[in-house]
Amino acid sequence: VCRIQGTDTVYYSAYDLRDATAATLKNKTVILQSDEVLSNEIYLSGKAFTLDLNGHSLKLKYGEGITPKNGSVIYVGGKNSKLTIKDSSESQTGSVYGSENNYQNKVTSAVRVGNYGKLVINGGKYYGRSEGTSCIFVCTSRASATYATVTINGGYFETATPSNGTYFVLNHEDSATTSCKITVN
Repeated sequence: VCRIQGTDTVYYSAYDLRDATAATLKNKTVILQSDEVLSNEIYLSGKAFTLDLNGHSLKLKYGEGITPKNGSVIYVGGKNSKLTIKDSSESQTGSVYGSENNYQNKVTSAVRVGNYGKLVINGGKYYGRSEGTSCIFVCTSRASATYATVTINGGYFETATPSNGTYFVLNHEDSATTSCKITVN
């Protein structure tokens, strides 16, 4: 369950944010109210808002019959897409856990940023749990105009296993992401 700060608007799953209108979420803070195991990815396109983990966790465990689209718990992409993630809890236990399973041609990261997407991380914990995955994955088309940006101002990032001997924590897919940037402050 999550609630838009200062309103009576409640979403009964963080997954439902994909169906919210851009105007409903614009410049708002959505506060996670409980831990959630999601049966599908949160696909956010054309939306700009803040997600406050509030000490809770999001985990992805695909439901029966669901085919992974991007492989990440949260996907941010599309024009005017900007997601800011923070954890306002005193305990600082807010977390995003990628899928534990591997899927062919999918990077099962905690958060993926695609064409035009903007991601700002101001805290929280991010886990890549499948074999050879990453926590934050940036991958766009080859057109430089579609570049994505990630700015990290704090947080904890951990990848469970290496891929060919390398742990990809913050992963920028070089061959397909012209002009994309990951900035760590």
